[in-house]
Amino acid sequence: MTTPPIPAAAEPADAEPATEPATERRAEAGPGPAEKPGARRGVPGVLKIAGLVVAIVAALLAAAYFARDTPAAAKAGDCAHNAGNDAKPDVSLVDCNSADAEFTVLKVVHGANEQDCQTEPALVATYVETRRSSVLVLCLGVHG
Repeated sequence: MTTPPIPAAAEPADAEPATEPATERRAEAGPGPAEKPGARRGVPGVLKIAGLVVAIVAALLAAAYFARDTPAAAKAGDCAHNAGNDAKPDVSLVDCNSADAEFTVLKVVHGANEQDCQTEPALVATYVETRRSSVLVLCLGVHG
């Protein structure tokens, strides 16, 4: 009778295979004592928030810059230009020293009608703009 050969090195059933490198086992075990979980995640989060804040501030500044020449920003003494015509006006505020300055804003009336401009002796035109539920009336005189 012959006996089967005995294997050279028998591994216990619960042992890890010998072919797995030690570094892979350590990576599965979690971060080492020098690394803190989530320590590096804070910096990108802060950068995202800072970027968002910068973008919001830039958008507000751009909106304020571009809205400054709209009739809604007008006040008495400002100058205006009509790039349209009487039937379809396209009024914008311009620098009073500009060659485009046709009109001087005599009075700004919020939420009223054109009749409120009749008290202005130098009145030559009115401009009415309706936005959502508000009405803006510019009482205009000749610039000069």
